[in-house]
Amino acid sequence: MSMVFRFVPRINFRPLVLAGLIIIMMMMMVMGVGSLRAADRAPLRDAPVVWYADDDQPIPVPAYYEPGLVPYSLESFVSRPFSRFFHPGRLARKIGSGYAGRRAPNVNSLDEVINSTWFTNRIGLYPMDVADVANGPGQVEGPDRSRKWTIIGAKTSGITPGFRIRDARGDVWLLKFDPPSHPGMTIRSGVVTNLIFHAIGFNVPVDRVVVFDLKDLEVGEGAVMKLPRVGEVPMTPANLDSVLKSTNSIFDGHYHALASKYLSGKPLGPFNDQDLRKDDPNDTIKHQDRRELRGMKVFGAWVNHFDTKMHNSLDMYVGAPGQGYVKHHLIDFASTLGAFGADPVKRFGYEFGIDLPSMLGRFLTVGCREDTWVYLERPEGLPEVGLLDVETFEPDKWKPDIPHSGMAELTAADGYWAAKILSAFSVDQIRAMVLQGNYQDPKAVDYLVQTLRGRQEKIVRYWFAEVPPLDFFQPSGKTVRFTDLGVAGGFMDGGGVQYRYRLAAVNENRETEDWSEWTESLVTEISLKAAPPTDPNHAFLAMECQVNRGQGWSSSTTAYLAPASGRLVAVDR
Repeated sequence: MSMVFRFVPRINFRPLVLAGLIIIMMMMMVMGVGSLRAADRAPLRDAPVVWYADDDQPIPVPAYYEPGLVPYSLESFVSRPFSRFFHPGRLARKIGSGYAGRRAPNVNSLDEVINSTWFTNRIGLYPMDVADVANGPGQVEGPDRSRKWTIIGAKTSGITPGFRIRDARGDVWLLKFDPPSHPGMTIRSGVVTNLIFHAIGFNVPVDRVVVFDLKDLEVGEGAVMKLPRVGEVPMTPANLDSVLKSTNSIFDGHYHALASKYLSGKPLGPFNDQDLRKDDPNDTIKHQDRRELRGMKVFGAWVNHFDTKMHNSLDMYVGAPGQGYVKHHLIDFASTLGAFGADPVKRFGYEFGIDLPSMLGRFLTVGCREDTWVYLERPEGLPEVGLLDVETFEPDKWKPDIPHSGMAELTAADGYWAAKILSAFSVDQIRAMVLQGNYQDPKAVDYLVQTLRGRQEKIVRYWFAEVPPLDFFQPSGKTVRFTDLGVAGGFMDGGGVQYRYRLAAVNENRETEDWSEWTESLVTEISLKAAPPTDPNHAFLAMECQVNRGQGWSSSTTAYLAPASGRLVAVDR
């Protein structure tokens, strides 16, 4: 019996699969970028610009919720990054624009963050003088001193002790001290950064450096303190004196502490940097999509606020039960400006707590490649100052200790918005806030002012190179004036800078039949004398602007005017 073997040609499917994957990726990229542009280009309306969110409506009191640090860290280091990595839309946007996030939904048509229970526009949009930034959220004097502060509780565990006090007004404050090994470092940085974040627009508690003596305190009835391995014990004047002396926060014979006022309302626990608070009907925007939380990557980089975990935030229910709403706060800024606990750590701000690429790089090079932070040193002779410099700082490479979902969604527009706010801080304003830290050595003040200014310049120049800083378009008759924030703030050289613009009548979807020719100029003005006429079908005037600083024309910033009302209705970047 003979056997017949038939030859069946073997088909190599690998090239077909690869080609299919490439086509799918290209389609995803186009769809991703297209959807981002569509979101950027919401229909134009000749109506007042929205500046306030309606997120303070009465709701029932939500339940207190605070996940443990371990489960939160596991989510932040493992599950959330994996979810982001395998999200096809994020990958497509990353390939198309260099940024994975979508357009932030809590911005108005001028691309500004809307005021809400999360954020209030302050510096950058509204004038703030030196006194405004130094006063912060108020009560500059700290706890009322018309009579002794009454201690109503204490903690002695952890790196530093603390006391809860009630002042003559009935306000409750937390007195926090420095680690004994670094007196003056964390309490001062905590106050300075608190003022910075308030000026930026966040809700923060009143934090102030206070100077006091033992005679300014009294132990309240029933006050107890917690001792390690012992538990609660009654507090007495004797053990109060002992605890105070152990803090080492003594300057010129007086105690220095950070007094943080308890927030008004009912505590609900911290807010997560991802998703929504399910029992808050007013919370309708995923937290990782809120521009102010994305901007924390830029704000945090300025002051090296690496400890941005959710536990350094606090939601408060404000108002009577059933008639109040949730207000969102950032708290505890002691681990900033290079300070941290008992010992400042060099790598904070340069690597995640678990940073596999950095760890792998050191392993593969057998330690031959030195990390940037290795060269970071504290300024000599300034014990109140932590590990903060300008030389080793790179704005685009800064990282928090625990990955932050909002920062992971940062877009170029988000980064530009945050940098624009930082660019509004003058040297005098920076100095005014640093002085509120009550540093004992004037050289420490000078060092921090110079360092913050240097880091500010690096941040602003980086983001203003990513997105042209042409902003604040102001119509006036037949002219529209705008501001080059790079030149106006002294961050970029104004010599030889050129601008150009072109005009078009567009419909509500920004569609036009024709653009004018480019008009070049040496000033930040747009002439409307030769503007194309608008009509009912093309009721808006588009003004596309670019800047050339000697390296070619930038990407465009386009402002839209409604000639019928004279109103600026939108800005696209």
